Amino acid sequence: MSEKGYSFPQSKSWYQRLSDDLASEVEAYTGEKRSTIEEMRRLLALKGCYQLFDHMQAARQGKKRDEALKSVARVMRAYALERPALFAATFRTANRDSPEWREAVERIGSLMTSIFAECGVYGEAAEQAQRLLRCIVRGFVLHEVMDYFLDPVSYEESYEKAILVFITGLPALAYHDERAPDRVRTAA
Repeated sequence: MSEKGYSFPQSKSWYQRLSDDLASEVEAYTGEKRSTIEEMRRLLALKGCYQLFDHMQAARQGKKRDEALKSVARVMRAYALERPALFAATFRTANRDSPEWREAVERIGSLMTSIFAECGVYGEAAEQAQRLLRCIVRGFVLHEVMDYFLDPVSYEESYEKAILVFITGLPALAYHDERAPDRVRTAA
């Protein structure tokens, strides 16, 4: 998966792409039909977590701080565009909670926590930063896929600017977290 230059075919509807993605995953991963919708949801959520984690870990490799965060944010967007249903299933918890899913989500969280720590963001602020980043990715991808931007010069350029603004704002999150190490609060 490429971090940049992803072009998504606009010929299919969003719902058709989601359906195609889900159907191909169930068939490819199990070789059979699953007996319940709930079982399929759990399977897809778990598979999405594993795939996303692998992509994120590869994107982070050899990078530190802001560069690691930019790289991971890019790959999250690329994964969401390539595998919209799996990306959506990855972070929906209500019906897919299982020990395996919880462990897979914690692996993603640990990876992100380590990157945010390199950026000086710890504890609750790091958790908040993870939620904010997921919102940015989801919102941006939704607007991009549904072609909601009125006059985008470049989706890529707009996303890069959104991530830059996010990274630039991280010190504000760290400063306002009472549980952050003193060196972070005094540095801001």
